[in-house]
Amino acid sequence: MAKKRKKIIRYKKTKSLNIGIAVFAVIFLYLAIMTGRYFFTPKIKMYEVFEGDIANTSYYTGVALRNETIVTSPYAGYVNYYLRERQKASVGNLIFTVDESGAMAEYLNASTGKESRLSEENLKELKAKLSAFSTSYSDEQFLEVYDVHAELSSMLMEYMNSNLLDELSAQAGTEAAASFQKCPAAVSGVVFYSSDGMEGLTPEGLTADTFSQENYEKTIYRGGTLVKNGDPVYRMITENTWSIAIPLSEEDAAVYAGETSMSIRFTEKNLDAAADFSIVRGGDGASYGLFVLDKYMIQFAGERYIELEVKTDHPKGLKLPKTALTTQDAFVIPGEYLTTGGDSLAEGFNREVYGEDGSISIEFVEADILRITSEAEQKAAEEAGEPIPDFCYVAGTSLSQGDMLLRPDSNDRFRVAEKQSLTGVYNVNRGYASFRYVNVIDENEEYCIAEKNVYYSIRTYDQIALHGSGLTEGQILR
Repeated sequence: MAKKRKKIIRYKKTKSLNIGIAVFAVIFLYLAIMTGRYFFTPKIKMYEVFEGDIANTSYYTGVALRNETIVTSPYAGYVNYYLRERQKASVGNLIFTVDESGAMAEYLNASTGKESRLSEENLKELKAKLSAFSTSYSDEQFLEVYDVHAELSSMLMEYMNSNLLDELSAQAGTEAAASFQKCPAAVSGVVFYSSDGMEGLTPEGLTADTFSQENYEKTIYRGGTLVKNGDPVYRMITENTWSIAIPLSEEDAAVYAGETSMSIRFTEKNLDAAADFSIVRGGDGASYGLFVLDKYMIQFAGERYIELEVKTDHPKGLKLPKTALTTQDAFVIPGEYLTTGGDSLAEGFNREVYGEDGSISIEFVEADILRITSEAEQKAAEEAGEPIPDFCYVAGTSLSQGDMLLRPDSNDRFRVAEKQSLTGVYNVNRGYASFRYVNVIDENEEYCIAEKNVYYSIRTYDQIALHGSGLTEGQILR
């Protein structure tokens, strides 16, 4: 039996638009475009503008110059001191004594151990000094230990020798007392029992070798030592005003030229001071800086070489990273041609427009002004005897070279031609790069200070591009 053949006819389906797929495709395309823009649009790091200054601090090792003299002994013998170091002596105050024969020293040695030469009052003052120091002591101020040690040693010497003097007075008329010579102060001043041979140093005698500590030596004068007639026994500082000299390089001399006062910091003692400043010529012809102070003389009278931080006063303004700086050319146009257009408050210029038939009409062109000559600039120029006219600097996006501008209420014309390069940054507050002129008034290697409150410039808290090079006007950022 023959098989029946079945004829299958395929049904032709009609094509229809799937709305879901279409919507998905549109969303996918949008995401692809936005992703592409994200990866291919330049990434801009921003910097928020704030006010500040550039703290230029330099470090020096200075040499102290003082009005000081070395006092010598008029006798030969054993010297003992009766005034505490760093104390001020008036004329006639007993500073030291000289035992010419040594008989008094023998007497004192024989009486040693019989009784203490410190009174109850002396011990009380020494204990009070130690107690005050231990209460305020901290590891961060360990150097004060040496100062307190020196002060306690001086107090102990003064008390013992003063009490000793009372004992010697009771021996008046003896052989020992006959060889005992008292030496009072001939002038008033502050007493120190050390010297280094640089007491007569003056600014005119400064040389490069003055600041070398390689061969520096200090001599300490101690009681009970044998001295000859004419030997130095103490140092007297007669004035509270003193100076610190520092070596200057050519760059330093140029930076500090014209400075009359500066702020300095004593790094070891954590002290700040304002000092009068001048540049002097030393004995070797080199330039040296000289700081004159009227305080802290006592604190540093025992030191010749002093570590300093020198802080120069710098103008304050808008602190900007130097990487943000860039340049842009601008047309230079006399300020009297600037006007406002019609009912608008927008600033711009009246420009002549030439028709095909040769007719001339005037149109207002809104200008992208980058800078105008400030009143301060004009005043400074007038004071210098070189007055400058009022100019405005316009970006090339609004005008073209060769444009003819008409002065308001006049028939005067000006042809746009001259260009000048302006320094500025790119403001990115609105999501695109907009050039803004800045007037740099100070700078160092990393930052610059721009004048604030300048027309058409940036303001505090503006956002600018951290790296200005490579950007263009109007560039969209992300």
